[in-house]
Amino acid sequence: MALENAEVLKNLQEQLTQVQQQVTTGQATVLRLQGAIEVLSQIEESKEETTEEAPVDGGEEVESTEGQEG
Repeated sequence: MALENAEVLKNLQEQLTQVQQQVTTGQATVLRLQGAIEVLSQIEESKEETTEEAPVDGGEEVESTEGQEG
């Protein structure tokens, strides 16, 4: 049994609609991934900058003022 042109056309239109929805979903996913990558990249860069600026011993000593009168 051969398919009628009208049936083939209907199937193609349905496929097109499905693929367009998949493309839309894919584009939204791409934007979310790009955003997540950007945020994580900034966090990593910030950590590297903090590490470079931090003293080797971990910081300055703070003198205790407990028991001292001012």
